[in-house]
Amino acid sequence: SAFVAATTLNKDLTDFTFSATSGGYIDGASASGLMAAGFLASMTGAAIDPSVTMTGMINPDGTIGPVDGIPEKFQFAIDSGKKRIGYPIGMRYATSAKTDKTVDLVALAKERGVEAIEVADVHAAYKLLTGKQLPVPVPVSVADMALDASTKSALDAKYKQWQQRLAVEWGAILQLESAGRLPPLLVFLRDYSKRYAETAETLHKDGKLAGAYARMLAAAVYATSANQIYDVLASVQANKLDAAIAALDKLDKLEQLTKDTLIKVGTLRPPTMGGHLRMMAAFRAALRGWVFKDFATLALASTKQYLKTLAGTPAATLGSEQIADDVVKKVGPTILYVAKTTAETALATEQLELSNSADINYTCSIPNVQRLSTSFQSAGAAGMSYFEALLVEPFAQKEKIGVDDARARVAILEPDYLVALMTSKLGTLDGTPMELKQLWGERSLPWGLLSLAGSELAYFHAAELIAKYYSLEVKLDESRQITRIEHDKAFANMLATAERNARASARAARIATGAIPVQAKLAYQLATVERDGTLSDKLDALAQFWASSAYSQTAVMLARN
Repeated sequence: SAFVAATTLNKDLTDFTFSATSGGYIDGASASGLMAAGFLASMTGAAIDPSVTMTGMINPDGTIGPVDGIPEKFQFAIDSGKKRIGYPIGMRYATSAKTDKTVDLVALAKERGVEAIEVADVHAAYKLLTGKQLPVPVPVSVADMALDASTKSALDAKYKQWQQRLAVEWGAILQLESAGRLPPLLVFLRDYSKRYAETAETLHKDGKLAGAYARMLAAAVYATSANQIYDVLASVQANKLDAAIAALDKLDKLEQLTKDTLIKVGTLRPPTMGGHLRMMAAFRAALRGWVFKDFATLALASTKQYLKTLAGTPAATLGSEQIADDVVKKVGPTILYVAKTTAETALATEQLELSNSADINYTCSIPNVQRLSTSFQSAGAAGMSYFEALLVEPFAQKEKIGVDDARARVAILEPDYLVALMTSKLGTLDGTPMELKQLWGERSLPWGLLSLAGSELAYFHAAELIAKYYSLEVKLDESRQITRIEHDKAFANMLATAERNARASARAARIATGAIPVQAKLAYQLATVERDGTLSDKLDALAQFWASSAYSQTAVMLARN
């Protein structure tokens, strides 16, 4: 709440000291929209109308997200004498936590002589509480978010490179169609690689290069992973366990890969604003690869040990469907983590080749970067604490395991949680982070930008997870695919508002720096493709719109110096 309030006024979080107290029961994130508007009122000196309140969760771009139990919150507010009550946009018809029945909030309020008001974002929340209007952000046009010619050319080149990588795997993928009965994960990866490749080709023909590039990369990664898993499985079924283990040994070279990538990015000394943002984007991808590397390395060791335990198993048993399923269940996630690691490190390098023809000269203030990193780190730590209280701790209690064990199991299911967990404490970690801090110096440009990239990852991934599991209440099937979003109407409005906010943030960046960051455009273009896809795609579109806003906001913050 404090972070959004500060950025709404184009201020830094560290410019203020925030505190808030409340009596009685505190209902977590459902009060965060109210808190953000309240902080804004305090910062601007506006008086808050005591007869007004609201409920809703604040999101990183200032949108107000849905929460549960709104009818009960309305009843309490009405009983407390409130006359005007705000609720998240798209949530007029909300489910009662007590009766499980749908309640028309507008009708409920009218019956009790009060007014229910739909609130889309923090600007609307501020106006509701104070009666005053903050300057309304003006978005650039959709056309202004288009990629320039140089970026398109670079993306097209990268698209073709991933297309060539896919072509190498394609013959083996097609052979899997006639391989007989396959374990479910292999079928999933095979089919997804084909589907993503077909979608990538369609998007490429339509000139939607950001979406085409992302889909082709995913298709190549899925295809490679499917073939690697099948190769290990085939070796096991042929009673060639040494060959299966040797195949995994070839993949076990991630430590140096991720460190070298981070060091390569850190050698840059960009003279422009765009160059600094390219470093940020590259560091974000490289950090994700570094985090996945830890899981992949542990998983490789565990998987190789598992394969060794199969020694002495009769050949007929090794060729059975049961062993095939067991092997793929163990090998599959391991190789997918390897693939995530290598894909993110490749992305880190490729980010450095995306430039903006309208770039401007810029010298970065290291103290300013450190302040920004502190702001995001504080917000990210708060988000992680709430997510753990929301999901991890109850999971530990349910399974009767320790919190650390629960963290490990949640991280397997939600890789972004692992990224947020690790990057939220980047500055205190041993190993590669400590080595880089000593190599570069704690007050150096690369360490400052790496810290900022890590703290931004922690903040935004924590916010995405809270939105997914608390605010939107997604429902998943056994394969972790999203089958339903509980608050679908609110989600549709959140998505539309996030799109507009991305363009509004782009305008602020253009005013502050003279150009819209190419990273903001890329995230925006990918989001416009994702929002027309599956429910999982739509949820990713929301995250990409937030990312677009974040890159623009970062440009504004850096420009302040």
